[in-house]
Amino acid sequence: MPKATIERIYDFSTAARLASREQRVIMLLVSQEDCPYCHLIKEDVIRPMILGGDFKDDILIRELFIDEGETIVDFRGMEREAADFAYGYDVYVTPTLLFLGADGRELVKKMVGINTVEMYWYYLSESIRGAIDRLNRKKP
Repeated sequence: MPKATIERIYDFSTAARLASREQRVIMLLVSQEDCPYCHLIKEDVIRPMILGGDFKDDILIRELFIDEGETIVDFRGMEREAADFAYGYDVYVTPTLLFLGADGRELVKKMVGINTVEMYWYYLSESIRGAIDRLNRKKP
C-alpha cells in the first residue's frame, strides 16, 4: 500500500493563500513526536482518508508539531513558537484537530483527543462537512 504523507506546516501565511485561492478548509492536526494517539489518528484515520481521496478538493491537511523548539510563521507572517501558536487556539492536548479558514479563524469546534477509533471517522467527517458549509456561507 502506498504511503500517504501529511504535510508538515511551517508557514501558515503560505497555506492561507492556497486555502483562500482554492476555497478550502485548513484541517490542522496539532501533534507531538512522542504522542501515541497522534500516531494512531494519522495511521488509522488521516492517512487512509488521504489515500481514499476523501474531501481532497475541500480541505488542506497539515500537521503542526508543538514540541519544544519548533517555530512557525503565523497567519500574519510573524515568526513564533509553534506551541504558543497552538495555545492561541486553546490547544494544550495532542492530538487536536482544528478546522480553520484562510483567515485563521476556527470554522467549527476543534476535536480534542480520541475516545474510540471506530467513531472517530464519523465525528471527523461531520466536523469537515460543517467547516466546509461554514466556509461556503462566508463567500461573497
